[in-house]
Amino acid sequence: MRFFVFVLGTAALWAGEVQPRLPALASVFPQGCQPGRTVQVEVLGEYLDRAQDVIFLDREIHGKVLEGSYTRMRLELTAAPEARLGPHYFRIVSPRGASNLLLFRIGDQPHVEEREPNSTFEQAQAVALPATIDGRLNVDGDFDFFRFHAEQGQSWIFDLRAARNGDGLDAALILLDADQKELAHSEDVFIWDPFFQYTFGKSGDYVAAVQPTHASNDPTFAYQLDIRQSPHLETISPIALRPGATTEATLWGAGLRGEGARLWFDAPDFSGEVLELAGASARVKIRCPKGASEGPHQLAIRTGQGQSNYATFLVDATPAYAGSGPVTPPVSIISTARYRQPERFWFEAREKQTLVFEVRAHRYGSPVDSILRIVDADGKEIAVNDDANFPGVEFNKDSYLMHTFAKAGRYQVEMRNLWKTTGEDFPYELVVRPPKPDFELMLGADNPHGKLKVTAERKEGCEGPIAFEVRGLEAPLRGEIPAGKNDAEVSLPAGARGEIEVVAGRKVAWRRVRIASGGGEGATFATVREATAAPAEQPMFALEAQATTVNVVRGGAAEFGVTVRRAAGFDEPIRFAFENLPAGVTAAEAVALPGSESVKIRLQAAKDARPGRYSRLAVLGRAQSGRVEEAPKISVVID
Repeated sequence: MRFFVFVLGTAALWAGEVQPRLPALASVFPQGCQPGRTVQVEVLGEYLDRAQDVIFLDREIHGKVLEGSYTRMRLELTAAPEARLGPHYFRIVSPRGASNLLLFRIGDQPHVEEREPNSTFEQAQAVALPATIDGRLNVDGDFDFFRFHAEQGQSWIFDLRAARNGDGLDAALILLDADQKELAHSEDVFIWDPFFQYTFGKSGDYVAAVQPTHASNDPTFAYQLDIRQSPHLETISPIALRPGATTEATLWGAGLRGEGARLWFDAPDFSGEVLELAGASARVKIRCPKGASEGPHQLAIRTGQGQSNYATFLVDATPAYAGSGPVTPPVSIISTARYRQPERFWFEAREKQTLVFEVRAHRYGSPVDSILRIVDADGKEIAVNDDANFPGVEFNKDSYLMHTFAKAGRYQVEMRNLWKTTGEDFPYELVVRPPKPDFELMLGADNPHGKLKVTAERKEGCEGPIAFEVRGLEAPLRGEIPAGKNDAEVSLPAGARGEIEVVAGRKVAWRRVRIASGGGEGATFATVREATAAPAEQPMFALEAQATTVNVVRGGAAEFGVTVRRAAGFDEPIRFAFENLPAGVTAAEAVALPGSESVKIRLQAAKDARPGRYSRLAVLGRAQSGRVEEAPKISVVID
């Protein structure tokens, strides 16, 4: 009999003491609901046993644990009627500690859950439009087909969210007519997610097909497919507004049609109206209050078909560039970028003067991919930057320079767009100003136990000590990041539990958290300003499979080792059990005897076991005292 085991080296498995393994959430299904609804969801992950609480980062959704095991849970989630549309974030807490975050999305379209069998054109599930379809491709060979009716002249948006929901699914979306003729095909518009708008030439029934592009599907693969007529927003021009000003602006996107359109803002005292809807754009008037906080804000359009997603704009009180003549810092230049057509602005600099040049575009939803250059009076390049590093920004395309001029003279700053298309929907803001010593305060973890690390991202010459306070505990904790240093650590009280925040003056520490159920770029990000502290029980032992994948032939067997790491003084026998063994596969009884540091696991596949890859086998070890620990999941491939 043939068998194959992909083995990990054991030398590096146990560097240090036995460490707690926090609950690890991988996926949730369904991925959302409407406001005012209660739904039951399935959560997959690892180390999920004894889950006690469901914690949302906001108070608009609450949940409870109905049942669970080591690798899956059933939760009941209730969204308030006023719950904000868009992503919300939750974690669970157990005696093992606080888990990572998952995303749960609130949407205003009717929600429909996928029903199998619907894996062929003939089996297509009938859905009424508009709809948000919650589906998953969790077994090999699975496709999802959905049949719907459209009238001649109707225009519908097809928007599949997987990566944007933090899921690893890479899917293609295909639109077919009644004769199975392909009308539209989309992949990789938003990270991996498909998106398109289609106007139907005749009335009839049509089918939307969701096709995986992976060699193998995974139990965590889930998605939401919107088929809707509510608008989609991408960016706003101008991208920056001045406090106290009324500005006519253009919103860019798709599906910008409908009656009774109105604007929604994320902060009070903003107001405005929709002047015209033109399908791919909308003219709006926005009144920005004098007291508006500077920085990013969000808006949306609400029509009779529903609310759009959110677009980001900036509020900036930096004096505006007059449009001609020299640039005099501090100054804000608001413009539209053209592909490979640089815009140049000249200015005078003093000897040893330091200036900051910052492009604000890509971070706030504009497609501009900028490059900044500073040239002297002879046209010689003296500084250049393409993609700068900004704290907490992923895949950044904005530029930033801080330059000290060696001699006085006339210089030019050049802003060029590297992205291969152009149009009025490429807004940007270029700010030229003196340095402002400042810092961002960052959380070392959003689910800490034992200790909490705090990091300062220092900017533009900030070097002094930074005193901070940890709030939300029975008594505040105080700490300090020393002058010239970038981090500090404080010990949390034994048993510390609850939502905590770290504050330095008016600064609140934050952390950019990656949410992903798979590898690659299938991920989204959340900004967390409150950490969930929870004690993590100290394990008496830990397990690690000496394999990532085990191949077993039908009718045959395969063996792999499991390494046992024991805490000091723990010498009990450990009996092994399993969750998620594939159908037709059995495991022989295995016991790690007192003092042993490894054990062999033998899997046997029946002759009629279904071939395929099964990626979530959990190896469990139970001590004589009743304590159970779980090894990180492995995959079983049946050939």
